[in-house]
Amino acid sequence: MNPGHRLKKGLFSLPAGRGALTDGIRTALLAFSLVAALFLLQGKILINLADEGFLWYGTLRTACGELPLRDFQSYYPLRTACGELPLRDFQSYYPGRYFWGAGWFRILGDDGILALRLSTAVFGACGLTFGLLVLRRVMRSYWTLGLSGVLLLLWFYPRYKVFEPAIAMAGVYFGVILLERPSVARHFGAGVFVGVAAFFGRNHGAYGFFSFLALILLIRFRMGGMGLARRLGAWGTGIFVGFSPMILMAVLVPGFLDALVDSIMVIFRLGGTNLHLPVPWPWRPPPWAGGAISRLQAISTGLFFLALPIFYGAGLLFLVLVRGSTLRERAPLTACVLVGAVYMHYIFSRADLDHLALGIHPMLMGILCLAFSLRAGSRQKAATVMLVLLTICSLFSIGVASPYYIKIARVRGPLEKVDIRGDKIWMSPYSANLIRSVKRISEEMAGEKQKLLIAPHWTTFYPILGRISPLRETYFLFRETEARQREMTRELDEQGVDWVILGDVALDGRDELRFRNTHCLIWRYILDNFEAVQVEGLPKNYQLLKRKG
Repeated sequence: MNPGHRLKKGLFSLPAGRGALTDGIRTALLAFSLVAALFLLQGKILINLADEGFLWYGTLRTACGELPLRDFQSYYPLRTACGELPLRDFQSYYPGRYFWGAGWFRILGDDGILALRLSTAVFGACGLTFGLLVLRRVMRSYWTLGLSGVLLLLWFYPRYKVFEPAIAMAGVYFGVILLERPSVARHFGAGVFVGVAAFFGRNHGAYGFFSFLALILLIRFRMGGMGLARRLGAWGTGIFVGFSPMILMAVLVPGFLDALVDSIMVIFRLGGTNLHLPVPWPWRPPPWAGGAISRLQAISTGLFFLALPIFYGAGLLFLVLVRGSTLRERAPLTACVLVGAVYMHYIFSRADLDHLALGIHPMLMGILCLAFSLRAGSRQKAATVMLVLLTICSLFSIGVASPYYIKIARVRGPLEKVDIRGDKIWMSPYSANLIRSVKRISEEMAGEKQKLLIAPHWTTFYPILGRISPLRETYFLFRETEARQREMTRELDEQGVDWVILGDVALDGRDELRFRNTHCLIWRYILDNFEAVQVEGLPKNYQLLKRKG
């Protein structure tokens, strides 16, 4: 970067004028190029039959005119591009990500799995741009910035949840610009970000609210300036504006407000936000860590889990002890600490590799900011060593879980191509045979006009088969109330469901999470009203059932 374009001297100064615009465009091009390369490399490899379908199915239904979250069934038809379909509600994420995907379906003229992955890749590229704009403040070399982008990109896993790291990195960026110049406009902009983030996920809204509230208080009482009421007023107005699509839906769409409240209250009913898993500390490898690569993956993953509380604990102590002027000078590090610390709740709520990947980006950025902020004499060496160490650990941790590694290393045997609604996807022989078997059941036995229920976790089969779930639930994960289960049995009768593909799966090896225990009334209803049909191709813990009579 040309020093002449800087506003002031110093490592953390910002480019100004045309230099800023050029630098931003180059950074965005770098981010989009990296994401495009990753998409071309592994966009057609593997498919998740559970969680990925949760996003795909909801996006398809949204594209057909339905609304996420709404907890009632309308009997009035809605004419859409998909034909005349009854409105049908379903379990869902918050609307933002569905609207994003549905919009890209319209742009691309395609609603297949690759179109969905392309839409999430574009969102991820936007998030990576924000992350690199933060790192650009402490990195002069585009080569170093590119290598750092590769590191952040390694942790874009799983790909159907790229929204999480993208929003987290955007949060860090908005925190940085607020620290650099805490004007009324930037407080308002920070609020708009929090509101938009909440539209994509209630967790992002909560994390953004608390992290930016802490940031605003820190700026006011450590850096001075305008009064707190003015800051909070601008910020709160921004939140209202950013969250206005959800507010309008709650006001204008019948039943949506009740569903929104229920989506929040269910957290208290379940007593948590996720299914807990023990933390895989490096000294406590999981049972699956058998071979050398598995052991290295377990140790590397455990080291990252260990680094999280150490980094954020030290970072928060740093924020307490340093002078207010230092907070502005160290704006990237400060924002990484305050924004990233709250994401530890998400990571440790279900301490596995997936959730680590979804919340680790602020810490990785913070470590790089710290390394590159050292004095000039030692900065390059220390930063290079740190970047190399992080990349190596990441390759052994998340790298060996990537679809591309699974394909080239033949972790699941030689993969084969399978046609998924016109998209050719590489997958294991097991998954390929399973998809062919379920397709055969759908076409030859259940038929197009007969309703089919698939439980508990194979959500992806609904879009693969081109079917609509007869229940709003597509993913039977948590224990359901007896009242709702009775409603389900009535809906199954009213919908005329004649076929069921039913699994007996102990998720996480926990017997209490089997469908027969989380939905015992539905289980009993199916066994009483359906009979087993012999069929080949289903796993031993799954069965095909047909309604009696």
